[in-house]
Amino acid sequence: MRRRLLNKEQVSTEQLSAEKKAAYHYAVRLLTHREFCESDMRQRLAGREFEDTVISWTINQLQQDGYLSEMRFAESYLRSRLKKGEAPWLAAKRAEQKGARSDAVQAALAELCEDYNAEQAARELMQTRDPGGLRFDEERVWQRQARFLRNKGFNADIILRVLKQR
Repeated sequence: MRRRLLNKEQVSTEQLSAEKKAAYHYAVRLLTHREFCESDMRQRLAGREFEDTVISWTINQLQQDGYLSEMRFAESYLRSRLKKGEAPWLAAKRAEQKGARSDAVQAALAELCEDYNAEQAARELMQTRDPGGLRFDEERVWQRQARFLRNKGFNADIILRVLKQR
């Protein structure tokens, strides 16, 4: 068998294509577990020490193939945060801090908040967090529950209504 001799350009091209392939497979493997935004995926790929050109190519290819979508990320992130009891505005703020594009977050937020009721969400949180109603007996428990709801992004009016209602 004859060995094929490669010049430096061919070697770097082959290494680059192997690196692109490795980056793409790594990214697809990450995307099988959950959605990612573009900036988060860039950080993950950079953490694996892929070159910037490979990272850009991988991101573009993932978007073309439909595997990486800012809108899907924003929707799934907001849905998971709302499910944990966060107020929509706080969930949107955290999604943008995570690197999601603002337009995708706002579009997903508008879609998810059509039937959102903040008072009902706060009531459900209190029902699971304080089913025995200890907040009515002890001032410290009441204050702790109020801080909890405030940290979830609810306003003072809703917090007072929910905590005073038996």
